[in-house]
Amino acid sequence: MPVTDRKLDRYLARIPTDKVDSCHHVNRIPHLSLIYKFLQVNHRVTFIIPLKGNCRYLVVITCTENDESAILGLSLDTNRIALDSIIPISIDFNVSLNGNGGFNIISNDQYHTFQPINLHALWITYQTLQNLFRQTRCSNDFAHRWLEEYYNQKLQSKQKPSRHIISNGDIIHTRIYTKLKEIMLEVDLDDVTTKFLHERLENAFGMSLFAHKQYIDTIMLEILAQMDKATEILPYLYLGSEWNASNFEELKARGIGYVLNVSCEIENFFPEHFQYLNIRVRDHDNVDLLKEWERTYRFMKEAKTNHRGCLVHCKMGISRSASTVIAYLMKEYNQTLTTAFEHVKTRRSCVQPNDGFRNQLVVYEGILAAKRTFPSK
Repeated sequence: MPVTDRKLDRYLARIPTDKVDSCHHVNRIPHLSLIYKFLQVNHRVTFIIPLKGNCRYLVVITCTENDESAILGLSLDTNRIALDSIIPISIDFNVSLNGNGGFNIISNDQYHTFQPINLHALWITYQTLQNLFRQTRCSNDFAHRWLEEYYNQKLQSKQKPSRHIISNGDIIHTRIYTKLKEIMLEVDLDDVTTKFLHERLENAFGMSLFAHKQYIDTIMLEILAQMDKATEILPYLYLGSEWNASNFEELKARGIGYVLNVSCEIENFFPEHFQYLNIRVRDHDNVDLLKEWERTYRFMKEAKTNHRGCLVHCKMGISRSASTVIAYLMKEYNQTLTTAFEHVKTRRSCVQPNDGFRNQLVVYEGILAAKRTFPSK
């Protein structure tokens, strides 16, 4: 598709050109050409805006087959695109101004920060995203499956996959995240307070970080949860978080050969070293996880048969992956829901399937009981 100045102006010309930084002003046409070539054939650009930094863009795309939309965070150079972030615009999407010339997005339990190049661009983007969210249809378990093509492209990128909860935007947040994680790995967390961590951060930066207090408190809990080791449910079966899935040393030390990824927002970190199965679902009450449990059962059973460890994870190891492990125990060991749940909860106290998954586990218990009572001939 040829890219013309008229087509480009549809997205960018509302920003005064004298305020566009030199990188984006000079390279707008070739960059838009790259973006169009990067997209799948049935996906169209709905909105695009340049961000602060080295040739970075926020791009809203829409799938023409179902009118679902998503945000891509892209970094460009002269001949290639790096995919920094993938954010579905769904019913849990939330966008808010952060007071630092940018805006925050929360979607799929992930936190993103973006900073457009100027105030005009910020206002246009904020209004556009708010309007898109209002137009979003009710989510279901198939929603945004078309984004899997972009998740795969991100995995194949030559850049090392990001393990940060911030996938784009404000550089100060990226620095805070990195430094806070470094501090939390150094100290005994049983002996420190949040005030101590705030003070250590401010000392490291040599400045007050009061304006970022809410962000720091949010990621402090995120990092704390990530630092927990994967929980051994059975000698070959482990339940954990994104952090555990990204910790190569821990995976090898535990003899993991299989990784069951029950999320739509987390990459497979080491596809060349482990056998993966992806169940692309969100942690929503209305998601049909039950229909996936036969497939996940076979995957965990294969790990057991081959005498290899299996890590089952989602974002936090609390709801999606925990429900899937409980379902496995019920089928493999003929356990009741109560017995299987207590077994997992005793070993990983933070386990808390959402109400929808709990109800599906009750239904699954009935299905298994019926099969045992009336086995097929």
